[in-house]
Amino acid sequence: MTDGTINGEETIVKIDEIKTLTDNTPTTTGNMYAWNQKGGVVASSTKNITGIYDLTGGCYERTASYIANEDQNLWDYGKSLAYNNNILKTTSTKYTMVYPHDTNVDNLEIERSKENLNIASKANYDKNTKIYGDAIRETSVAGIGTTSWEKGNSYFLAHEYPYVEQGSSYWNAEEASRFYFYRIYGLSDYGGGFRAVVIPIT
Repeated sequence: MTDGTINGEETIVKIDEIKTLTDNTPTTTGNMYAWNQKGGVVASSTKNITGIYDLTGGCYERTASYIANEDQNLWDYGKSLAYNNNILKTTSTKYTMVYPHDTNVDNLEIERSKENLNIASKANYDKNTKIYGDAIRETSVAGIGTTSWEKGNSYFLAHEYPYVEQGSSYWNAEEASRFYFYRIYGLSDYGGGFRAVVIPIT
């Protein structure tokens, strides 16, 4: 049964076309690959037909991390995370990560421009040399650009973007690698989510 938008004969044609595919070329309609092509098993997490497919994109995930550069967005969008009463938390806690930032290029006196933002992102990334385990330093070689593994976006926090997202959304296409991270305002967004992690006490 269909909703009337799919023609059974067209579906059969697509399946027959998939069966004849070679050289990792997609079908002319639907951009589909055969199961044993690059868009098939090679795209699965286990490199076989039973693996998990399309691990990139989906929705980006918010993290409980920020830079304490005193930007207004820390208060507007993360008061409960970044503040203890009215005092900005400047060191990491059990539940939050506060990344170091370069106060020479990331302070409230610096003009907000794209050029200065990228300078600050790079400098803040360079300050982050001793923090591992968050898939930032391990997977990227710079604080700006598509410099993360699998050509993922790698933009470190700076200026009015004091929070970090990871994983990206499906509409970011090739830049939405599993190792993508990006600077964000912190405001709500239908394209984002978060992941709760429960760790047993031993």
